[in-house]
Amino acid sequence: MTTQNYATLDDIIVPTNDKFTYRGLGGDDTYILLSSSNINVDIVDTEGTNTIQLPEWSKIKSIAFTSDAVRITCDNMSVFTVNGADKFNFDVGGNKTSNSLGKVSTFTEFASLFDLEIPTDGQVSLDASKIVYDDKLAELITVEVKKEDNGNKFYLNGDLSPDLSFSSSKTYVFDQNDSTTSKHPLAISETKNGTHDGGVTVENIKFFADGYKKTESEYSTIFSNDVAFDNAFVVFTPSSDDTLLYYYCLFHSGMANDAKILVDGFEVETVTATLDISNRGSSDFVISQKNDPDITLERGKTYEFNIDAPGHPFWIKTINSTGTGNSYSDGVTNNGTTNGTIIFKVPEDAPDQLYYNCQIHSSMNGTIKIVDSNPSGVIVSDSSSNSNTGGGGYGYSFELLINDDFNDIPVISYDI
Repeated sequence: MTTQNYATLDDIIVPTNDKFTYRGLGGDDTYILLSSSNINVDIVDTEGTNTIQLPEWSKIKSIAFTSDAVRITCDNMSVFTVNGADKFNFDVGGNKTSNSLGKVSTFTEFASLFDLEIPTDGQVSLDASKIVYDDKLAELITVEVKKEDNGNKFYLNGDLSPDLSFSSSKTYVFDQNDSTTSKHPLAISETKNGTHDGGVTVENIKFFADGYKKTESEYSTIFSNDVAFDNAFVVFTPSSDDTLLYYYCLFHSGMANDAKILVDGFEVETVTATLDISNRGSSDFVISQKNDPDITLERGKTYEFNIDAPGHPFWIKTINSTGTGNSYSDGVTNNGTTNGTIIFKVPEDAPDQLYYNCQIHSSMNGTIKIVDSNPSGVIVSDSSSNSNTGGGGYGYSFELLINDDFNDIPVISYDI
């Protein structure tokens, strides 16, 4: 390698030349690691108090430590090998050229950011996939878009719309700088398919482009224009209240298939059945082409209710009533939605009878029967009050009477 020597002053050094060894010699030198395509750089500096800086949005793909050296592989296959690294400080998020200081760590502390310990001999390494954000190392998720038979789909870290497992103690950064994502801004919602199915984007999400924080609207505008942009990132830190979330495209429906974000080990149970629920005006919920039918569920099993009833919040309740009171929450996720998915994992101690109600309209209601076993397998059945098929769910009976000279004699009984 060619050696580049610097003066005995306090130098700011940005290593960019392939197959170069950079030596700062004397002084307190700062080395700013910026990615360039396919460069391999050595850094040697044993004099003074020296610092390695990884500026905001620096990506680390892998890292390896020995007792006194570190090799950092960034994006674009930029490889920086720091010899005598045990005598360096490591600044995560700082940039001397803009006079900013990030979180400064010793060599040992820097290794601990990757959950690694400095070895006494040999080396330890990790495929890291990290990115510098807010003076910390966040989890990096690369985003691409590829065309499948059923349309464009998100690929995350090279996989087709995978489920993601997140922790509320970590921050995750979706990298949208690949050119294939230019018309597909990503967001996260509590509702599958987000705003396309009546949901909203979660509040604890941040959008960045061109080095600046953006609103969701501004971020969408950037992606809708044929204008080049840099540093497009979606930053998400789950809260401890988050359990089941979904990522989606702000512009196009269905780009994440059925992919989920599971937070803090939340598990989605095997779904026994999925019921599609719509409405017939303000009169009835329609389930399996039946108006306000009875629903029979088994204890210990999980059911999905796909609600598509705008203006008619669907509530599972302990009492047949309007409003939001008396809701049943044990095992129920997303109760009261008008357009989304309610998941009901029926507890073993669930009562024998529950109800479903529209929050607003009293006529939209039905009974949920809870049983230990349902041998018939019939989940949706006509209720006793709505057993007819021709009257829109409003049944009654009467007797036709024939009058003779002596008595009113019932002759024929009709059910309508």
